[in-house]
Amino acid sequence: MSFFDNKITVEKTVRDIMRMNYNYKNELSNYDFSADMEKIKDEEILSEIILKIVRANQDVSTHMKQIRDMYSAICIDQNKASEKNILFQLIDLYLKREELFENDNFNKIIHAFDDKKISLEYFRNLSYIENGDANSIAILVNYVSSARQYYVDDRALLASSLELIKTADPLLIRYGDTEELEKIVEQKQTEDKKANGIYNLDQAALAELDYKLNELSQARENLVVLLQSADSQIAILRSEIEKNKAELTQAKIKELSDLSEKANQIIKNFNASYLELLNQQRESLINEKDLLMADVNSELEKKKTELLNMADGIEKRISLELNRITNAGNTSMQNLRDFVQNSQEIKKMIKNSKADDELMKRLIEFEEIASKLSPAAPEFPKTAAKKKETSASQVVVTPTIIVPNDINREVNPTVNYYFDTNIPFQDRFSRLMELKQKDIEENDAIYHEKFDDVLKFVMQGKTPYMWGPSGCGKTYMIEVQLSNLLGIPVLTNGYVLYEQDVIGYTNSATGDYVPNNFYRCFKFGDIIFFDELDAGIANATVVLNRFIGNHGMYYSFPDGISLQRHPNFRIIAAGNTTGNGKTVAHNTRQKMDESVLQRLIPIEVSYDNRIEMRILKDYPAWYNFAVNFRKAVEKSPSEIGEVTNTIGTFTTRDADSIKLYLDNQSFNDKEIMEYEILQTKDLDYLSQIESELQRLDEQGQFTSAGKKLLKLFSKGVNDRRER
Repeated sequence: MSFFDNKITVEKTVRDIMRMNYNYKNELSNYDFSADMEKIKDEEILSEIILKIVRANQDVSTHMKQIRDMYSAICIDQNKASEKNILFQLIDLYLKREELFENDNFNKIIHAFDDKKISLEYFRNLSYIENGDANSIAILVNYVSSARQYYVDDRALLASSLELIKTADPLLIRYGDTEELEKIVEQKQTEDKKANGIYNLDQAALAELDYKLNELSQARENLVVLLQSADSQIAILRSEIEKNKAELTQAKIKELSDLSEKANQIIKNFNASYLELLNQQRESLINEKDLLMADVNSELEKKKTELLNMADGIEKRISLELNRITNAGNTSMQNLRDFVQNSQEIKKMIKNSKADDELMKRLIEFEEIASKLSPAAPEFPKTAAKKKETSASQVVVTPTIIVPNDINREVNPTVNYYFDTNIPFQDRFSRLMELKQKDIEENDAIYHEKFDDVLKFVMQGKTPYMWGPSGCGKTYMIEVQLSNLLGIPVLTNGYVLYEQDVIGYTNSATGDYVPNNFYRCFKFGDIIFFDELDAGIANATVVLNRFIGNHGMYYSFPDGISLQRHPNFRIIAAGNTTGNGKTVAHNTRQKMDESVLQRLIPIEVSYDNRIEMRILKDYPAWYNFAVNFRKAVEKSPSEIGEVTNTIGTFTTRDADSIKLYLDNQSFNDKEIMEYEILQTKDLDYLSQIESELQRLDEQGQFTSAGKKLLKLFSKGVNDRRER
């Protein structure tokens, strides 16, 4: 124990352990700590390591070599608290799951990742594999070591490595089916190489390609010979055809003459039969005329009595029902007007009934009242009083859309006023802009800057694809604002995983057709909204090609009935990517089929600062911070070089949440900064954003109140660094 004469901390720790646990007396008394002290020069760290081994009831001499190697690889800077924290977490994991560090796994992982925190994160994911076979674990670790050369950053390599663990069957890893696991790893390595432009083409493969090219060359020469022979044969055939053409012409002329004579005879016989049938029908109608007229007059008298009773009832109740009719909405008003003005049955009864001045007077009064109540185009109901201030994403116009649940309801073929091509486009669009302005004035509504463009495409029967970051208002724009302006229900379908998500399916148990939202919209003239279309399966999404832009078409759904597309039916789509595949922020998205992309109208819908300005108008400091934070995120470098970085940016949903907390006084500014801004981001990324925010502050972009929030942000980042 003489070695500890000047190592007070370690010596005290060893003695305390021997007093607490007598079993360690011989081992710690005889153990030579000189090699440990030479590498781990920090007495407190060595003391903590010894305590961890003893607490785990492990043998100190067995584990210290591995732990010394771990210390040398991680604690480059002895004064850096974060490195010590990583070391202690790895030691805890090592003492619990020693088999994970066998086969030189630790050195392979620690040298594969530049960031030691990423190495720790990978080891944690390995620890989730229960009872993993050591050989299987070694295969997974070897992949990380070999794949390092194909990935430019640690995060991308970590994501690929974790994807491999998730792909492999846990039973393969647990029971050591190394042959099958190596096949999976080899396939993953092949994908990595292909992603970097490396293809396995050995000399044998190249020789085979050369052989096939020679075969193709020989086949081409043979084809040329065959074509030359074919040209000769064609020339001979043409000569024969010209020779026989004259002979056939004479025969065909005679044959056509005979056919023409037979056709004339058939037409003559048909005309005679038609005239005979017409005369029979005329005589039958004359004979039934009196009976038919009697029935008609009887029915008219009955309808006349019903109309008189109805008119008397309306006259008595009209003043009481006026307010209820006004608030019933655009759909009810339009149906009432159509019933009174366009009903052929009423017009026929009025025309053929006996003159009744009192009845005519009351019907005219009723029609005038209905005309005054029903506008020519849908309007938003007037509000009785100014509404309470709300956030932009919470503002909704008075709902006038009712989505029927009955799939067998009657189809109304009337073309929506705003889709009627017989009316000039500018007249229809101007009317919508009036309704939009009215909604803004009465409901304090906010419309995204791209709303008008989306509306124009929908009016003209096109299919817009709105792509942009999450939380910028795409769904609200369609489901609430566009639906209410047009007066048409919007049904949201989400992404497409199977063709049946669009066309429905047949129940295998009962044989009945099961329709879906798309079928309802196609039949009744509603709008179908495919939200996050880029999250679907590319092959399944291709089914939409049959419907995009094909106006007036018929389609046979799985119910076997040929159904005509309603003239009001429209398709709208949205997603977070351009449709060309995954990004760092949305790494599960697939590339959509080119045939689908060519049919869609892409519209980039990004964040609109006006919306956050309206939401946070009572909290200008947070609005100033939000705008600058979004700029800082966009200027921070994206991990794969995307044009505009949006990872962890400030969204409209964030603005709603912050307003809610501040209105309720449930959290203060410091707590909101932690939960909404800081907590979901790693330290490196926060440091990049902080640098950009400081640059914006130097440019004078922050108000005095906004600077206070900037200080809270910087303090939160510094607290992370010191952990």
